Amino acid sequence: MDSRPHSIQEIRKALLVHQRRLKAGDELSSLTELAAIAGVHRDTLYALMAGDRVNERSQYAISKALTEVRESKWNQSSRLLSIDLGSDGPRLKFGFVDKDIFSRR
Repeated sequence: MDSRPHSIQEIRKALLVHQRRLKAGDELSSLTELAAIAGVHRDTLYALMAGDRVNERSQYAISKALTEVRESKWNQSSRLLSIDLGSDGPRLKFGFVDKDIFSRR
């Protein structure tokens, strides 16, 4: 199964998660390194994260680069402490929880 994000919204979300993990201190490729892997300028990544449209070739290249980074470093332990709000109450966890805290079910 292909785990690569396909739509521009999925790519944008994956980039924002990557950026949050970098800010939290996780040892991932920087956005500049990610852009180099994808063969695009880093401003293209920032434009995509800001909601601007990018061409289809760049979307594919960024998606492929994100997949490569996820396969190599994504599952490393994280320094980030998160709170998981479940039906049985809040739990503290290490790692990034990729879900909205406030959402309608």
